[in-house]
Amino acid sequence: MVTKEDLEKRYCNLSNEQLLDIIGNKFSYTELAVTVAIEEIGKRKVTEEDIKLYKEKKVIEFNTLVQKNIVDDLSLIQKNLFFFIWIPYITFFFKRRFIDDDFELKLLQANYYSWFGFITCMIITFGCTYLKLSDYNLIFWLLSFPLAYYYDEKFNRENQIRKLQKMFPTSNEEIDNEDELFEKKEDITT
Repeated sequence: MVTKEDLEKRYCNLSNEQLLDIIGNKFSYTELAVTVAIEEIGKRKVTEEDIKLYKEKKVIEFNTLVQKNIVDDLSLIQKNLFFFIWIPYITFFFKRRFIDDDFELKLLQANYYSWFGFITCMIITFGCTYLKLSDYNLIFWLLSFPLAYYYDEKFNRENQIRKLQKMFPTSNEEIDNEDELFEKKEDITT
């Protein structure tokens, strides 16, 4: 079992930002860990200005996360590329770049369009062959893209928004946590 002394040794080597992360995510840590982090912040004489800068940095990080996961989606050309050229060996390098740059929505969309394009291509090919409409394969496949586009806009994006809402508290909860942090810091310093 981790003792208070173990945590104190470990936390004295952490940066102010890491300690503030522990305090800000107190539900992810034990009560003892949060208490030791608050005590260490109190020992370091962290100012309200430092905490304000920390909060501003977190807001910027959050806005970047929202930008990458809700706002920045694939362009229409990219959506068409993944829909009509779904072969993994060709699209792998594009998807790898999305992973490296942390564009979760773009990666989801790329996989979605690749799978939707592949499945509709197979269904239309077999369906048109069975119904002896082989001359219309390409036309039916082209007409299936708007359906894929609609479902992407409706479900992928809404799913990402729900996921982000679960990951981050509402602004009122965040303000309450920050006020609590100031109160605990004042209690320690007095």
